[in-house]
Amino acid sequence: MIISRPVQYTSDPVGYRRVFAALGLAPLQESEDWSVYAAGDGRVALHRVDAGDELDSGAALGFESDDLDAVVGAFGDAARRFTAENGARGVAIDGELEIVVLEPAPGEAVGTAGLRALGVWVSPNVKSAASVLERLGLRAEVRSDSGQWVQLTADAGLAAVHDGAMPGVQLSFEYLDDVDELAQRLAAAGVEAQVVDESYGRTLLVVRPDGGEPIWINERQSDLYGYTAL
Repeated sequence: MIISRPVQYTSDPVGYRRVFAALGLAPLQESEDWSVYAAGDGRVALHRVDAGDELDSGAALGFESDDLDAVVGAFGDAARRFTAENGARGVAIDGELEIVVLEPAPGEAVGTAGLRALGVWVSPNVKSAASVLERLGLRAEVRSDSGQWVQLTADAGLAAVHDGAMPGVQLSFEYLDDVDELAQRLAAAGVEAQVVDESYGRTLLVVRPDGGEPIWINERQSDLYGYTAL
């Protein structure tokens, strides 16, 4: 089993917890420096860093797996086993980005139905990056005809690769229902957000507590013009 669990780094974990609570994410484990939350599908981790740290406001691809031996077998010498500070076992995979796979965080809680965690890998080589995720056990489900976007599904949660000159990661979500509903929930909790129409569908842009680019929550894509379902 492979679970998509992107990681958000921040010096303002309290602010992010407020956003996550408004979205209906369910806490699985919470500590000062490391927390894991369940969406309706997939998970999200929150990693506290000091203000001014180069990681502050950044994100990383993260996954959970109940078979770390299979992860090592799939990546060979590029995979390195380690034990995290909290005692969790994991595997780090070297490449364009370091991808960390941890054993699953304990807990069975599930967050808002239809809200799917989505880690977006920005890469100058979409095809190669997508193949890495497929080796990890994800399955491609939608690809743009231009080759600039591939969305993949894990056993829980999603990951995607988007064309871009500089490699990086963005924490995002997909929502299977009307994003206006989420916008109302956020507004009631005092979290600023707005719904915009993109060429592929509607998106809820959530203002981050630490500034920067908003968190994107895409409505489930129904118009596949320019895209191919796989």
